[in-house]
Order: sequence, then C-alpha cells, then structure tokens
Amino acid sequence: MSDTTSFRSVLRGYDPAQVDQWRAEHAGALEQARQEAAERTVEVSELRAALARAQDEQTGTAQALASLREEQSKAAAPTYANLGERIGTILGLADEEADEIRSNARADAETLKGTTTLEADRLRAEADRYAEDVRTKADAQATQVVEKAKQQADAILDDADREASARREEAEAFYEHQRARAASAAADFEATLGQRRDKAAAEFSAQMAAHEDALTQAQERASTLSADSERAHAEAHAEAQRALEAAKAEAEQLVTAAREQAERIRRDSERELSAATQRRDSITAQLSNVRQMLATLGGAAMVDGLDDHDDAPAEPAAVAEPVEETDTDSDVEDEAVPVDGATSDDLDDVADDADVADDADDADDADDADDADDADDDELEDEDDEDDEAEVDEKAGTRA
Repeated sequence: MSDTTSFRSVLRGYDPAQVDQWRAEHAGALEQARQEAAERTVEVSELRAALARAQDEQTGTAQALASLREEQSKAAAPTYANLGERIGTILGLADEEADEIRSNARADAETLKGTTTLEADRLRAEADRYAEDVRTKADAQATQVVEKAKQQADAILDDADREASARREEAEAFYEHQRARAASAAADFEATLGQRRDKAAAEFSAQMAAHEDALTQAQERASTLSADSERAHAEAHAEAQRALEAAKAEAEQLVTAAREQAERIRRDSERELSAATQRRDSITAQLSNVRQMLATLGGAAMVDGLDDHDDAPAEPAAVAEPVEETDTDSDVEDEAVPVDGATSDDLDDVADDADVADDADDADDADDADDADDADDDELEDEDDEDDEAEVDEKAGTRA
C-alpha cells in the first residue's frame, strides 16, 4: 500500500468505501504485528523450557556426584600388605577403579559447570537481541504510522483547498458573466433608445428589473457557494486533526507496550542468570568440600593422588581388563592356605572387600551407561536448539 493515500472526492466528503478499505488494511497490519509479538512470546517460552531441561540435567549430575561422595566417605583407605600379594593386587585395582570413578565424577562436574555458564550466557544474549528487535520494530511502526497520518492529513487539506478555490472561481466567473450580460443589454438599450424611446421605456424598466433580480440571485448563489466551501474546508481540517490525534495515540500505545515487554524480558533474563550463577557456585563449593573430606580421611597421599588424577586422564580400559578376567570368589577359595598373621575374620573381610569391588564395577558400568544416555540427550537437545535458532533466523529474514 502506498504511503500517501488519496481518497476519491464525492459530494461534501470522501468515498466511504475507500475510507473503510483503508481502515481495514491498517487493522490487518496491526493484527499482523500482534501475531508477531505472540510468536516472539512463544519463542521465549521455548528458550525457558530449554534452560529448565539443562537445570534438571545439572541436578541429576549433582545427585550422582553426591552419591559417589557418600560411598567414598563410607569406604576407608585400608592397607593390604598383610593379606597376601594376590589379594592385595585385587584390592589395589579396586582402589584404582574407585579413584577413576571419582576423577570422572569431578570431570563431569567441571564440564556441567562450563556448559551451564555457556547456556546462561547464550540465553541472556538471545533475550537482549530479542528485546532490541522488538523495541526497534515498535519504534519503526510508530514512526511509519505517524508519517502516514501526517501525509494523509496534508493530502486532505490540499484537496479541501483545491475544492474551495474551484468553487470560488466558479462563483466569480458566474458573477462576471451575469454582469457582462447586463452591460450588453444596457448597451443595446442605449442604441435603440432614440428610436423607441416611448415604447422601450416600459421594456427597459422591465429588463432592468429582470437583470437586477438575476444579479441578486447570482450574488446570493456566490455567497452560498463561498459558505459551502468554507464549511467543507473546516470539516476537512477537523477530520484531519482527529485522524492525526488517533494515530499519535496508537503510536504511543505501541511504544509503551514494547517497552514494557522489553523490560519484562530483561528482568526474567537477569533472574535466570542469577539462578544459574548460584547453582555454579554451589557446585564449586561442593567440590571444595569433597577435597577437604578426602584430605581429612585419606591424608596428604590421598589428596596428592586426587590431584594427579585431576591432571592426568584416566585409562579405564587398562584398569578394567584385569578386573573382568579375575574371578574373586574362586581365587579366594584356591588360596585356602592361611596367610602369615591373617585370621579367619581377616579373610572374611577380604571377601567382603571383593564384593564391594564388584559392586563398584556394577555402579561404574551403570554410571557409564547413564553418561552415554545423557550425552545422546545433550546431542539431541543441541540439534533441537540449532533447528530452533535456524527457524528464528529464517523468520527474521522473511520479515526483514
């Protein structure tokens, strides 16, 4: 639709059909803007749902880490020097595998902390961009509406001025024509006056009366046309002023609504970012508490071992292979010869420790499976996020 709308002039105004069509087109544009605002609200809801899913995953990982810490606190660091070389080797492998589980848990916690921070930064950036787009579009729409209203008001005033000038010129031409006719009749009368003085006296009086009546009617018609033109000009000016005020009010409402929506989005983003930062600090504090507990229970050697595991990656395949090939129960039965300095209670403790090692293996396998499922879920969610971002970009490009 053109920026300058020109309505067809009819008797004492404009064509109602064109005016109704113009109003319908502007109402459609306003409804489209409202639909776009609703779509933006849905997109913000989807982003919030994604953040909630990430928070749920973080909670699950924190619970798993707490469970591992509890198991570690229950299991003391025994010495196996008095139980025999073979049993000591088996239990040493179990300790190494437990250390590996703790190292993996710490690595998962660090990874989750970094992912949460990146997700919070991304959500804040998207919210800022969305608020800026909404504010920019609202300002542009308001400017466009005001500009169209001004152009239409100018067009209405120009049309009213042209119509008033045309009617005034028409009245002046009619007056001049009647005066010319009266002058011509007077000249004819003066030419024939000498010849038909007596006969033309009455006719002259009648003609003069008729011309005076015609002149009076012409003057009255000119006055009527002038009054009509002034009234039409005043009505057009009042209509243009009403249209301009309505457009300004609509523009102010649009700008106010956009600002309120942008402020609400900013507050929600800041609240979500604060919650994510608190969760990250909580995880960091929990990891510090775990290191302190390990230092208290296991001494400096255990802390140094944890630090070494933090610096160097674990090799699960090399450690798990000997454990899988070892049958703990059968080896304990084959070693029936008493060990020097060992009692039956000590052997029972060794068997119990072997069962604990098997339970740790089962827990490790379950944790590995859960980690694989979580990784698959993360990849699917990343793909969904990329699809959502591509769809948003495509919509933005289409509207632009």
